[in-house]
Amino acid sequence: MTQVGSARWLLVSRPVSGPVLDGGPALLRELIPALPRDPVDYFGDVRRPLRRPSLGDGLLRVPRLPGGRGAELIERATIAAALLTRERRRQPLHLFVAPGALTERAAASLVATPPPAGSGNPLARVGVGLRSLAQVARLAVTREAPRRRRAPVLQTLTCAAGLESCVRWLGALDGVVALSDDTRDRLIGAGLARSQVHRIYPGVDVSRAAAIDNPGALSARRAILYAGELDAGASDRLIEVARTLGEPAMRGWQLIIACRPDEVVDRAERARIGRELAGAIGSGRVEFHGEVEDMAALQRRCAMQLYVADAVHRRPDIPLVVLEGLANGLPLVILDRGPLRELFQVAARHGRELGARVDPGLGPAGLVAAVHDLVARPETLLVRSRDACALARESFSAARMGADYAALHREVLAREGLD
Repeated sequence: MTQVGSARWLLVSRPVSGPVLDGGPALLRELIPALPRDPVDYFGDVRRPLRRPSLGDGLLRVPRLPGGRGAELIERATIAAALLTRERRRQPLHLFVAPGALTERAAASLVATPPPAGSGNPLARVGVGLRSLAQVARLAVTREAPRRRRAPVLQTLTCAAGLESCVRWLGALDGVVALSDDTRDRLIGAGLARSQVHRIYPGVDVSRAAAIDNPGALSARRAILYAGELDAGASDRLIEVARTLGEPAMRGWQLIIACRPDEVVDRAERARIGRELAGAIGSGRVEFHGEVEDMAALQRRCAMQLYVADAVHRRPDIPLVVLEGLANGLPLVILDRGPLRELFQVAARHGRELGARVDPGLGPAGLVAAVHDLVARPETLLVRSRDACALARESFSAARMGADYAALHREVLAREGLD
C-alpha cells in the first residue's frame, strides 16, 4: 500500500479511467499530468496511470461493474470507504464533484474526523463504505458537532448548476474552487466568504495545438462543429443553421453535431434533431454523432465551433471540449452569456478575437447571421484560428491550470501548518 504523508493530496472523483470521461474525471485527466512532481493519490486504473510510476502517485482502485444504480452505489461506497480509512484521516482531500444537497452534506461531514474503518477484504470495505454513507447522512441530518478533521478539505465545482442551494454546506470546507469568474461571483453573492473562493480556469493539453494556417487547409475543413449539450434552445439554433446549408453562400459546408447522450438534458431533443434534419443527415450535409472517442480528430475536420445551448447544464463552466477546439484552431461562436463570454474577455485582454458573440435575444436568426458572416470572410477565419490557438496556449493550458492548483495546495497546507 502507498504510504500516505500528511501533505500528500488525495484528489477525489469518480475513477479516472476509460476513453470517454466527463466532469471531475475529465478535469483530473488534464490536471494530474500537469501537476508538479509531488506525488498525489487518486481513483483510477492501476494499469494506466496518468503519470510515470517513479513519481510515486497512489492509484486507488474502484470496481468497474456493468452500469446501473447498483453499480453506482457500490462505486460511491468504495470511494467513501477509502476516504474514511485510518490512514486517510489526516490526508488533505480535494473533491472534484458537482454541487448537490447530498454531495455537499457529505463533503461538510468529511471535515469532521470520522471513526476509523479498516479491512483488507474488498467486500468488507464496500460494507464499511455503505455504513460510512449512512454516517454522513446522520451527521448531516442531525447537525451533530463532531471533532474537526485534522487535514483540509477543498472542493472544485465541476458543474455550477444549482450551487446556490448548497452554499451553507460549502461554507464548512477549507476552500472552494470555481472554474469561472461567473461561478465565483455567484458563490460570493450567495453568501460564501470571498476569502474562501478561488477561481482557477480549466485547461487542456496544448502540446499538439495548431491553427488553420493557410487557405488550402481551410478549404479542406469546411465544417461547423457543435459538441455541446443538446437542450431545446440548442436544437432550435442548430436546426436553423442546418436549413441554410443548401444556400449558395453555404454550399460545400457541413454541420457536425456531436453530443454525448444525456438522459436528463437531451432525450427529446435528440429525437427531434433526427426527425427534423433527416433529409440533411441522409444527404451528408449534417452529421449527427453520439459518443465520440476521438474528438480531436473530429475537430481537425472543422473550421469553426459553436456553443449555443441555453445553459451549461452538466459540464464545467467552460467545457473542456471548447478549450480543445480552441487549441485545434477553431474560432468560436457563442451566445453572449456567462461564463463562456469570459473566453472572449480574456482574449480581448491579450488583444485577440475568437469569433462572435450572439445576443440571445435575437433568436436563431442571430446565430445564422454570425455563422454566415464568418464563412463569407475566410481571411478573418484564419486570423481567428490563430488567435484561438494562441489563447489556449497562453491562458487555458493544462500546465497553467496545474500551476494554479499547485499554488493553492501549497497555500492551504502552509495555512494549516502541514507544508
